[in-house]
Amino acid sequence: MVTPDGRPIRSAITGRRVIVTGSYASRKARRTQPHESMNELALFHESEVDVDVLDYRAQPFRFEFLLDGRRTAYIADCFRILSNAPPEVVEVKSDYRHLRDPAYAEKLRLVGEMCRRLGWRFRTVTKEQLLEPKVRRANIQLIQSRRLVHFDTTDVYAATNVLESAGGPTPLGAVCSALGDPRLGMSRAMAMMVARILRIDLSKPLSPASWVTLVNTPRASLREVR
Repeated sequence: MVTPDGRPIRSAITGRRVIVTGSYASRKARRTQPHESMNELALFHESEVDVDVLDYRAQPFRFEFLLDGRRTAYIADCFRILSNAPPEVVEVKSDYRHLRDPAYAEKLRLVGEMCRRLGWRFRTVTKEQLLEPKVRRANIQLIQSRRLVHFDTTDVYAATNVLESAGGPTPLGAVCSALGDPRLGMSRAMAMMVARILRIDLSKPLSPASWVTLVNTPRASLREVR
């Protein structure tokens, strides 16, 4: 079952839940994404910044099937469309203890089989996987916090010219300087990564020396401007 407009199939915020709930304003998905845990929020941050994620949705549909003769439903935590792999359904868990329950493990196995038949991937991610390595996680946190910073086509042209003139990976500091004041330029560059225009190396702490490349061709990049 799928919602007609891609909205979550259920509301995560009820006012009666004892777990952490909230909503995340996504620039990439152009909508607010509800979450039911800090682990789900961490996945949204990852999806927002990862340039290989084209789009993502929180709880966009549910599977219904028979398990031991009983009608069973499964609501996907997150559905992601990727540029370099098949679409994927992601189940978010604190750890793998849930798999100790044979019935739940079988439920996830059936969901995985249905995804396979649709040509999708199905995987479970844990809190530890989302938060490690720490340097990458810190970079993701910083970049997603700048996701709504405004930039325009002039900024895209400026960044593109710097990168094309360099002919390859370029220090982030050079790109930021081309985008105006270095501090504002840094924020714009981060927002442009969320918009899938720039790819910034996340393997080391962000600095003016961080390497930057273009994600798309200049013409395609301009279409990404919000």
